Amino acid sequence: MANCPSCGRKLHLKDWRPVCPGCGANLNYFDSNKNLLEESEKAEIEHARFQPKVDRAKAAYAGSKLAILRIVFSLLPVGALFLPLCTMNGEKMNVLAVYGKINEAGIDKVLLGAFSSPLKLSASLLLLSAVLIIVSLVLIIMSLGKHGKIRVIITYLLIPLLSAGSIAAFMFSGSGNTAGVGAYLYTALLLFLFAWNIILLKKGIPVKHTACLIGGLPSEEYFGYVEQGMSKSEIRRKMLVALSALEKECEKEETEE
Repeated sequence: MANCPSCGRKLHLKDWRPVCPGCGANLNYFDSNKNLLEESEKAEIEHARFQPKVDRAKAAYAGSKLAILRIVFSLLPVGALFLPLCTMNGEKMNVLAVYGKINEAGIDKVLLGAFSSPLKLSASLLLLSAVLIIVSLVLIIMSLGKHGKIRVIITYLLIPLLSAGSIAAFMFSGSGNTAGVGAYLYTALLLFLFAWNIILLKKGIPVKHTACLIGGLPSEEYFGYVEQGMSKSEIRRKMLVALSALEKECEKEETEE
């Protein structure tokens, strides 16, 4: 059993029609405007909370010339991998040749047995550093977030350390094995990339925040009222004033055109 939301009359099984027999209220559409208003406000609130994350992500990638250059500098080390990385048994090898050797031995066996031989350790560290470059490009999205600075420092410092470790392990793998110019240039570019990120952290990247409205009120103003403990009815009265002002502004613009 249920009660009519308008008059409170108890509804029985015989009251199957969508109209209250007591007050005549349409039970299907009762308070529909109120529900639509609440749903609209809920959607605007969610958008206002999510939009700053989008704004920070955009700024992290292209918020300044220095940020754009970071993307370019992140790709430069990849080019160095196609130069001779090492000479092994008299054969000069770049990243394609190294990957071919790893693929022949089995990537899983190389990674799982990384500490069984210097060659496997060197290959594993090189592979991990290359993967982290790709990961770092994704993590840039969160670089202006709460823990963004720590994440940037750890990620971009770890990559050149892995590369340097790969060179050191390879040098100990055999007397006839030597690191090539590509390996040293790769590491040098990674160190430069780390330094560039430190410069970015110190200078900062400006974030252009998108204005969001909740019921006609700027989102900052709305959330401020909520934090002050203002009632929903009081906030909605302010919304009506704001919406009225917006409507007048639109009418003024239309008449000027």
